Amino acid sequence: MNQRRNTNRTIKQQVEKLLVTILPVLGIIIVLLIVTLFSISSRYASVLLNANTAADFNKEFKTVLDSGMYNHVIRPRSTASMDDLPMDVLDDAVDVLRRLESTTTLNDNRWRIQSMLDMCENLRRYMQDIALEESYDQRMNLLERNIRGETGLTMLIETYMHDYIGDEVRELARIQGQIKAQVMVLSTVIVAAVVVLSTAIVLYSVRVTRRITEPIGVLSRKAQQFGSGDFTPTPVETHITELQTLDTGFNDMARRVDALMTKQVEDQRSLHRAELELLQAQINPHFLYNTLDSIAILAESDRGEDVVTMVTSLSTFFRNSLNKGEDVLTLGAECSQVTSYLEIQQIRYSDILRYEISVPQELMDCMVPKLILQPLVENALYHGIKNRRGMGLITVTGEERDGKLLLKVTDNGAGMDEEQVRELQAGIYEDKHTGLGLVNVHKRIRLYCDGSPAGSEPYGLSFKSCVGKGTTVSVLLPMKRNLGEKEAECA
Repeated sequence: MNQRRNTNRTIKQQVEKLLVTILPVLGIIIVLLIVTLFSISSRYASVLLNANTAADFNKEFKTVLDSGMYNHVIRPRSTASMDDLPMDVLDDAVDVLRRLESTTTLNDNRWRIQSMLDMCENLRRYMQDIALEESYDQRMNLLERNIRGETGLTMLIETYMHDYIGDEVRELARIQGQIKAQVMVLSTVIVAAVVVLSTAIVLYSVRVTRRITEPIGVLSRKAQQFGSGDFTPTPVETHITELQTLDTGFNDMARRVDALMTKQVEDQRSLHRAELELLQAQINPHFLYNTLDSIAILAESDRGEDVVTMVTSLSTFFRNSLNKGEDVLTLGAECSQVTSYLEIQQIRYSDILRYEISVPQELMDCMVPKLILQPLVENALYHGIKNRRGMGLITVTGEERDGKLLLKVTDNGAGMDEEQVRELQAGIYEDKHTGLGLVNVHKRIRLYCDGSPAGSEPYGLSFKSCVGKGTTVSVLLPMKRNLGEKEAECA
């Protein structure tokens, strides 16, 4: 142990001596290089940007403004003639000149920029004069004399900008010469410094690299092994105390991570089961209240047969909802529950509601999460059928498609436009709704498929609707034929 500690001190002292020798020299060189190059390159970039901006300006300004004013002159006069002037072109030109004025350092060019700004103001007045002139000949004369002719302001601005670009290009050439000279000096200093520092680094590092890098390589491979999921601890042979401590901590961490991952998997499963049970428990109490009120009204009206039918349907509905504590049931039981719900609602809304349930018999033994159809039917009734005039129809269908179970709830109610459908579809995935509604059904389908509300694409709900014609809600589920497959992964 004493020998190891002495070795550790020697390695530490060598590394510290190496750093103390190299870092100050490197710091001075880097700071000198950064300050010099930043100063010159910043100036060069600014001048280059000015030259490019001026070149782009000169390439389009005269042509665009002259063409716009010519088109303005030949058009008949109107009360909106002033608004038809190509002032946006002139405003853009003024913006460009203002930017150049803030970054230009050459005195001659600053004078040219100020002169061009004054010309732009004169140009604005000439354009307004043309817009107010009623005579075509006079307008054309003003255009040629003051704006686009050889003595016009656009030609003069173009000439000034051309001279501006020439001075900026010459300034670029001068700065480039400075950069070359500075680079030569810095290159010489850097090469000399690199030679000296490289020699020092090699002399110091050769003695300690092998005893440090080999165990580090073993630790790196162990990290890759842990990253691939293999947490088997394997010791690293090393005489360096720090690396030995790191290896021991690595092995302890791997054991703890392995135990935590196992516990997390179990906790996640319990959480998913609890979330599924909570979602399924959120049955809207208003349905029960309204049904009991309806039963009371029917009893007072001596409609005994309807009372019996409604009580029987209500009993069947809640029997299927409870389902002996199971979170899945057969499609036949789910259809029976929906039928009970619709029987109750048809008694309450006999003047506006008809329904049809058309599911093939061979699909009735498929397993589905309970309470996925009733909320969709309820939504179709209250948001579709009740918002239209006359008799409404709710249809529940089922089919097998590409090895999956596809259920549809269709109504001929008020329907929705495309924007409403997009918002509804987005809301399903972003949890923008609450209660035993569409988000609830969608999340329970996802949990049923793989225990994750965000996974198992493309299982869940999708929507199609047309205003005035109705809405179709599609439910896509994995095809499962018995309870033993309840925990299987969705394909």
